Amino acid sequence: MAINTTSTYEQQKYILQCLYARPHSTNELRELGIYFPPARIKELRDKGFDIKTFYRKETDSSGLAHRVGVYVLHQNEVSQNYRYND
Repeated sequence: MAINTTSTYEQQKYILQCLYARPHSTNELRELGIYFPPARIKELRDKGFDIKTFYRKETDSSGLAHRVGVYVLHQNEVSQNYRYND
């Protein structure tokens, strides 16, 4: 399910929901409606979330291979205690 808002708060909340489930790449997050995932990831890191970036090659819809970031949320005090208000 893709997100359909440009609200920074809602995008951060959505990314956290995705990363709690499993790691996601920049391309995957873009396909889910996050226009510039690195900005949202940086904002979440600035809030104290422990998000690591690894890199892998992914092929886009035109067949070109790209090196993309894959974001992994690690548990820490912030991620265990922080909850967005729904």
